[in-house]
Amino acid sequence: MRYFYQILVLVLLLILWHFSSSALIPSPAKTLEAYEQIIANNSLQIGIIDSLYRYILGLIFGVIFGVFVGFIFGFNPKFASAFDPLFNLLRPISPIAWVPMVLIIFGIGDLPTIFIIAYSVFFPMVLLSTKAIRDVPSELIIVAKNFGASRWQILKSVIFPSSFLSLISSLKLAAALAWINLVVGEMLGAQTGLGYIIIDSRNQLRIDILIATIITIGVIGMIINALFGYIEKVVSRKYGYDRN
Repeated sequence: MRYFYQILVLVLLLILWHFSSSALIPSPAKTLEAYEQIIANNSLQIGIIDSLYRYILGLIFGVIFGVFVGFIFGFNPKFASAFDPLFNLLRPISPIAWVPMVLIIFGIGDLPTIFIIAYSVFFPMVLLSTKAIRDVPSELIIVAKNFGASRWQILKSVIFPSSFLSLISSLKLAAALAWINLVVGEMLGAQTGLGYIIIDSRNQLRIDILIATIITIGVIGMIINALFGYIEKVVSRKYGYDRN
């Protein structure tokens, strides 16, 4: 029954879209024709591949550096407090605000978009991984020390397993942020990709292609969210964290 209502909402949306179409807003049929066109000339496939390439690299760099710094901050609260003013200054700044400077430094190409993705992911991962480390029960660490465990053994056998689920949940958030900022980054500094197709279709007044690309971005975003949600569930069940 749940799927019935979900399909019903989509059908109603398509009907509303159809009757709202005009010379400015293309109908669903026109948008479908635009899909066929950009698939036939391979521009959509190439755009998806280029976007996923930048997305994966930016996400990897942002997550790795964010977790690394988060672990350092989690282990050294006094050291972390020294960076609070800097983080509180940089964190509210939108990654898009750095685009002009990034374009000057890296030029046109993949690097500006990858940097924007990594930047957007870095600060949430630092905060969430720091919290994950600090939320590890102190009793577990004390018991491990009493049994003569070294710092490395405590990290590997106590802290990392205890914070693992929180890190996986943080990764799901990071993946969503990375995809959102990927498209914006490509709209401002790339010559290929889904974001570039949006800008190019706007410049050519091809609103049908623009809408088709936006729908594609949303579908891929749903798939990414579902994939990382599935990974989170698998990890939860495997390590006994499943709450159901």
